[in-house]
Amino acid sequence: MKFKDILFIVTLLAACILPSCKKDKDDSTTKDYLSGNLTFDMPAFVTKESTYTLIPSGIKNPSTGNVGYYWYTSWDSTKDTTKTETGPGDGAFTVSVPDSIGNYSIYCIAYATGYYTSSGNSSFYVVDPQINTTITDSGLSYSDERMDDSRDSKSYFVTTVGGKKWFKNNLYYSGSGVSYAFSPAMDALIGKYYTWEEAVSACPQGWHLPSDAEFALLANTTQGGTSHKAGADFKGAAGDLMVNAKFIENRMWTFWPEVNITNKSGFCALPGGYVLDRGSDDNQKFQGMNNYAVFWTSDSDGDSALYRYIYVKQNDVILGKGDKTSFRASVRCVKD
Repeated sequence: MKFKDILFIVTLLAACILPSCKKDKDDSTTKDYLSGNLTFDMPAFVTKESTYTLIPSGIKNPSTGNVGYYWYTSWDSTKDTTKTETGPGDGAFTVSVPDSIGNYSIYCIAYATGYYTSSGNSSFYVVDPQINTTITDSGLSYSDERMDDSRDSKSYFVTTVGGKKWFKNNLYYSGSGVSYAFSPAMDALIGKYYTWEEAVSACPQGWHLPSDAEFALLANTTQGGTSHKAGADFKGAAGDLMVNAKFIENRMWTFWPEVNITNKSGFCALPGGYVLDRGSDDNQKFQGMNNYAVFWTSDSDGDSALYRYIYVKQNDVILGKGDKTSFRASVRCVKD
């Protein structure tokens, strides 16, 4: 399965649990169905050996209101009953996720005498924030120059292009921005997503959000010319900024013959997509994963601001414009 398919499926499952009903093997007896849909909250991406307490909700016995719950996982099929039908408790299940990266599932079953069972499940990924584990061939190395952010102790890799020092990975400052699929486990891997109003003050002291002219200098230096101008698309420059990384062995930038990915600049652009922010978690839509890399510039245009983006099928670094408060993109920082 391609990474774009994985992320699409997991993003859907981050917001809801797939409900289903299951009939007992004996269909000779007519039974009723429990009321409602069984749900529980589990992040779409988690770190190794992290622990979560999951509380089921949404199901009732139409006669008494009482139901029981049992659980099992894809890595351990042992049935764990956390509440009997007439016993105390809320059916909570405490789980420690595996210590190996990969895709896993948790299943919850609600039951009551005389009723078909009702089930819910959640699929998630275990990830490792260390470089070249979950994301391999990232272009990052522990031998690179690094910058430690004193505000939250986050660490960034640095490259020098055209006399300017750039972050090689996306900003994930804890003081602002949102995490991919609301899963902080992804922050160190692909960064967080910022509105422009957040982005202009998100970089650490001594660093700043790059102007469009600084992006032009980056592209020109990498390609050894001066043809790229601020305010226009950078033709043929995308491949030199992209890195051919893999997420759990699945290529992130899918192959297109028009784009020769070289990462010549050391910029290490990953296709993290963008976010359409509608004012609440329920209305934030994560878009373009595996297809777009989008970076804010410091240039403003009324209620909008300029950003630079790379699209998987096109070997250009394209100029875009987004609303300052409802569009979220990645941030790279440049040293003052």
